Amino acid sequence: MLDVSGETNMEKKMEEIFERISEHLQTDKDSNAVDDVEPDSPPPDYQSAIKSRAPRVGDHVISHHFRHAYYTATILSFNKEDMSYNIQWDDGDPSGRNPKYNQVGLNIEPDDDDIGVGEKIYFPQGSYGGTEGNNTGGMRYHEGIVESVVERGYVKYFSGHHVRGDDDGKWVTYKGYQYYFKDMTVAELRIAPNAMDALFNA
Repeated sequence: MLDVSGETNMEKKMEEIFERISEHLQTDKDSNAVDDVEPDSPPPDYQSAIKSRAPRVGDHVISHHFRHAYYTATILSFNKEDMSYNIQWDDGDPSGRNPKYNQVGLNIEPDDDDIGVGEKIYFPQGSYGGTEGNNTGGMRYHEGIVESVVERGYVKYFSGHHVRGDDDGKWVTYKGYQYYFKDMTVAELRIAPNAMDALFNA
């Protein structure tokens, strides 16, 4: 049995699995054999639920740029060999356009029930102006973790804090930085990917 205790071990094991999948795909590509039988698939409802969180070509997403800052973009392609995306930033920035599978999440509003305490999300904090000849500016997103959920007037409000800090190499000197986020709604939050999501892109 695999020892996947702890997030770091889980990520390492998933990386190993993805490497094996990539090797298998390459082997199939080089083989002259014809597969006449489709492999077993998960039940449709389960498959749809998982795939809904796995970004695909053409999807609008929240993606990592540099120093644990995230911005909006559109997926142009997916590289199965190294599990990375090629994206086009909404603001037109030409840099940092090949994020890894675990650095990209769908830019769609989740349902209230999709987010609970302990859930990793992306939350907006701090906007930025455009730079002539480089980008047009926009909203900046960050990795967060939900610490509490309260309901007032049939609306759920989510509060939590940043996952990354200065010790992780995160940029924390931007205007408007605060360690905590408070009373955000699902309209503002996006669900961060987990290691299983990209498996369905392979």
